[in-house]
Amino acid sequence: MNSYARRKRVEIIKRDQVKPLVSERGEIVRELASPSIASLRRHSVAEVTIRPGGGSVPHYHRQAEEVYYILRGQGQMVLDGEARLVGPGDAVIIPPPAQHVIHNTGAEELVMVVTCAPAWSPEDEVPVGG
Repeated sequence: MNSYARRKRVEIIKRDQVKPLVSERGEIVRELASPSIASLRRHSVAEVTIRPGGGSVPHYHRQAEEVYYILRGQGQMVLDGEARLVGPGDAVIIPPPAQHVIHNTGAEELVMVVTCAPAWSPEDEVPVGG
């Protein structure tokens, strides 16, 4: 039996037990499920919070497909130069290598669930511009 088969089990990761990471731009990221903290092999899930007026770094992924699912707040998503407004209940599908950035345009925090397949890795993310 391989090591994955031995580890294969249902896991529950409590959000409040995950230490948040704060990016240089003030994004608060909670890695909820990924190969580094769970028995996942192919994808990752994170909760991302962006403060009013804040935003992500413009970037693209070499391989990963991403989905941003907006839970709370309002934002502007720019995909390959096309700006779209997003809000609660919206799912943004981002295929590689689409350049993308999201900005919080509202008065409250923008909170979203972000999934990547294959799992997010710093080597796969490429910053764009300045």
